[in-house]
Amino acid sequence: MKKAILLFSTIAILTAYSNKAQAQFMGIFSIEQVVGLPDTLNANGQYSFGFMVRNVGNSLYSGTINFDFFVDSMTPGTSQSFGVGQVGGFTPGDTATIPVTYTFSISNNTFNIGDNVVVVWPRGINPNSTLDSLTFHVYITNLNGVEENEKTSDLKVFPNPANDFVSFTSEKNKIEEVRLYDMSGRLVLVSKEHLKIFTGHLTEGIYIAEAVFSNSVITRRKIIAGRN
Repeated sequence: MKKAILLFSTIAILTAYSNKAQAQFMGIFSIEQVVGLPDTLNANGQYSFGFMVRNVGNSLYSGTINFDFFVDSMTPGTSQSFGVGQVGGFTPGDTATIPVTYTFSISNNTFNIGDNVVVVWPRGINPNSTLDSLTFHVYITNLNGVEENEKTSDLKVFPNPANDFVSFTSEKNKIEEVRLYDMSGRLVLVSKEHLKIFTGHLTEGIYIAEAVFSNSVITRRKIIAGRN
């Protein structure tokens, strides 16, 4: 009787493994990278970017691909979609970068201010199939217009990355004030007298440097500052 039970258990395990192995080969898409999406985004901003997808199946695919995603701050078991794209004549082994446009909203409890871990996977609509997922990070900031005047302002911020000090200079306009924000939007440094500020006490990371000029123009730069 024990041998029969053992044999039955072995068959059950092998059957489960076989079903799992078969399920792994049902998918036809492998998502490889996100293309054209900045690592720092403005809250509720709309961005156009793309996902590079590979056809790892053994048949031609032509049709719609939906990009489902989950963020670590979302309720487990839920998901949303970055949108859909079309591919035609998508042959086995080929890659395609499929464009999408999405608004990274913090008003619907999907994304939070600060770091967000995003898992996205491609899903063919017909047939309904997928293979693997891609995980990436995005930082959401509530500061609008980061680097908005980069092309017209002569503001120089150096060194960048900055370990101990960072300096701000401009030949065209007088800088009245310098501010430094972390990626949660919290003001961590402000100086109205010195244009060379100490950053050695900060935790190493990405910050938004903001310079206020005498003509009330504000220019922002993204910098890496602080120490481990």
